[in-house]
Amino acid sequence: MAMATIPAFYFEREEMRRRADALRPQFEGGQPFRHVVIENFLPEEIALAMAAEFPKPSVPIWRVAGPGDARHSNDPDVEKISCSDESSFPPMIRHVVNQLYGGVMMEFLERLTGFSNLCSDPSLYGGGMHSTGRGGRLMIHADASRHPNPKLDQVINLIYYCTPDWQPEWRGELEMWDKECKQCEASVLPKFNSALIFYTGTNCYHGHPHPLQTPPGTRRNSLALYYYTTDREVGEDYVGHRTFVEWKRTTAEDRQVSPVHLAKEALRRYAPRGLTNGLARTLRWARQKMR
Repeated sequence: MAMATIPAFYFEREEMRRRADALRPQFEGGQPFRHVVIENFLPEEIALAMAAEFPKPSVPIWRVAGPGDARHSNDPDVEKISCSDESSFPPMIRHVVNQLYGGVMMEFLERLTGFSNLCSDPSLYGGGMHSTGRGGRLMIHADASRHPNPKLDQVINLIYYCTPDWQPEWRGELEMWDKECKQCEASVLPKFNSALIFYTGTNCYHGHPHPLQTPPGTRRNSLALYYYTTDREVGEDYVGHRTFVEWKRTTAEDRQVSPVHLAKEALRRYAPRGLTNGLARTLRWARQKMR
């Protein structure tokens, strides 16, 4: 077994408690849904080490995820790609991901968000490393609850941005839309070494729907981690467990669809939630078996 040498890094409990207390008003006041952006989230040497080792799209660990429920090129040099297999992560990224699911981080998130008894997901269902190239995008959407255990409801997302020297003209802002999905009400630049933490509910629509304008070879790299609860209450902003993503078409690119896309959209809109959940769960199981 190879032993990679990495700089020692651990979240310090007292420091994270102070951070959570200071940032909680920003999280609670976030609009159109609760969120906070934390700049300089990790020590600079750790952030730079992660950026340097982030795998290129040519490394055979990735799967093409694409922009959502629309036609796309299936080209990994362009489209969003993802890897949830922890054993394929470079050493520093793997170490930090485990810290992000550790006890100190869980206490920080509970203190920041007000949700108690949060659950981490060491299996990284749908999470892990994400990367999008020039011309790629991600449709506006509201998340599914990704974990296969239906008793676990996804409630908090953390996105950590890994591309150094990100420039505003490259686009790629994560947009947050109102619950009717009529307009963007807030956006977050994928600034290097920043973390976006946000509440995810039935109407928490987000994405980066405009094609990236990065220089050739520069990608929008990030880590995505999801946190769950068994204590979630059904209400206005959460109508119940959902295993399918609610995609929204907000750009000309999004409207380039096939009959299959239209059928899936009609199913989400008109079919009973139980039927749609069951079909989504079956498709997810089939994709896992094909890998």
